[in-house]
Amino acid sequence: MMTISNDPWHFPRTELAKQILGMFETGLASSLTFFAPRRMGKTEFLRKDITPLAEQLGWRVFYFSFLDAGLHSEGQFVKALDEFSKQNGLMGKATHWIKNIGSLSTEVAGVKAEVTLLQGQVNSSILSSITKLAQQGKPILLLLDEIQALASSKYKTTIASLRTALDMHKETIKVIFTGSSREGLRQMFSVSSAPFFHYGQNLPFPNLTKAFTDHLADVFNQTTGRSLNKEILWHAFLDMKQSPQLARSLVERLALNPMLAIDFSKEQLIADTMGHRDFSGLWGEFKLLEQLILKAIAESQVELYSSQFRQHLADSIGVDNIAVSSIQSALRSLSKKQILFKPENGTYEIEDALFKEWIMDEA
Repeated sequence: MMTISNDPWHFPRTELAKQILGMFETGLASSLTFFAPRRMGKTEFLRKDITPLAEQLGWRVFYFSFLDAGLHSEGQFVKALDEFSKQNGLMGKATHWIKNIGSLSTEVAGVKAEVTLLQGQVNSSILSSITKLAQQGKPILLLLDEIQALASSKYKTTIASLRTALDMHKETIKVIFTGSSREGLRQMFSVSSAPFFHYGQNLPFPNLTKAFTDHLADVFNQTTGRSLNKEILWHAFLDMKQSPQLARSLVERLALNPMLAIDFSKEQLIADTMGHRDFSGLWGEFKLLEQLILKAIAESQVELYSSQFRQHLADSIGVDNIAVSSIQSALRSLSKKQILFKPENGTYEIEDALFKEWIMDEA
């Protein structure tokens, strides 16, 4: 039986992978969505835990990162699907039946329905490509990473096509979405008008426990013959906001330089990470009102509509007053750009923790 990963530094989340695939195999679910900030190990989990275990169980696994695809994500997605079909011998005769007006029998939220498709409302290439995968009847698992990259309105047709195709073939094709923007995922999965509204389970990606850092310390010992203090390493991991990527980088630095202390190397790594994230260009794209609001949110200012705060904004900008509607418009704009997120019944938060720190230190 194949191992989950040949990477000795990889900490396997085998039980979580088994739970997810068990849900798919029993028909309990056909999709789920994982949220976590970047550098929290979502991609590694998909590639090194889910993929090999699913392949052991007879699934054909397709991985695609919409963040890596950039501006041409739609075309690259279709191309990758077709390449996957060829490699796996799944090139059935898919008919391009979306030409004018058609009707498809599908099921949404357990209710059978006839979905009317108009020319231009869907992308027939996506529908055709996914139909190719489903035709052979082999179980397919789609791993769609950083799906929030498609949250903007220009991808409306892409998302609608993807939802339609997955609804049509949910018995054969299962899907795991991941995202690092809560606002982007909200726009795609939680807004009532969104194509993927209430599509599958939306779950926070679980943080790693101390077993993870203990594993790194054990591998460090096996690799170098030296020991790491597991308690100090665990607390360094907490200081780095439980980022597996940063923890692994920390241990690698320590392995290469025996003279480094954990705390010193941790601070150096955090400083290097911040140094590589220059947000000045992004900051310059915002209007002055938006910048002032972001500063206030970074500093945990919650009374964004109070007369005192609005007067502060007016004085800073050099105008007589700032209307509540102007603040509302700025908040909507920042949320649409996935800069801000507001949990239900909560206060606005800055999505990227590093951006928040940059604002507090540099803006």
